[in-house]
Amino acid sequence: MHFLEKTTNMISFPKSSVQLSALILAAASLTLSACATKPERRGPPQDRAKSDRPAKSSGTFLQPISALFIGMDANDDKLVSNAEMEAATLAEWASFDRKPSASYFAQWSLKSLGSTDAMPTFMSFDRDFSGTITQSEFTTQLEQEFDRLDKNRDGSLQRSEMIVAFAAPQGNRSRKGKGEKGGKGGRGGGRPPR
Repeated sequence: MHFLEKTTNMISFPKSSVQLSALILAAASLTLSACATKPERRGPPQDRAKSDRPAKSSGTFLQPISALFIGMDANDDKLVSNAEMEAATLAEWASFDRKPSASYFAQWSLKSLGSTDAMPTFMSFDRDFSGTITQSEFTTQLEQEFDRLDKNRDGSLQRSEMIVAFAAPQGNRSRKGKGEKGGKGGRGGGRPPR
């Protein structure tokens, strides 16, 4: 017996031509529908794709160092005084069992600031680049951060002084006049700017 005869005997075909036609039509429909589908397109809505409007303030955030200062509010009056900051800074330093190295500081930063990458970083504290932080470096950095946030210079931090507003981009902005080159007429296709 030839291979074709064996295969034909193993496969059972529909007995009538109507059944065979229906089977072929169903297979063709499935094949065409599979070829015709395409993934959903993602991206900005078309009406906002090329907006030249300036960005508008769209939110606020709390700086990581502010989270540390809020925890220093000993009397829970929603203000952090300079005296509260100094006392809490000394207590924070006393919790270190040694001069903090970068790896030890990373754990403190994660616990106190929320991230190992939060500002101020280890390098901000380690002013003499010795690889460890001294008590003087620690207190000096926190005092400078406190002074930077104390916008009205009254010696205390209000919640509003620790909040930062930010602006979100509004769609694709025109980059005319930025000196970009590449592609046709200096638009797209080239290297991204550095």
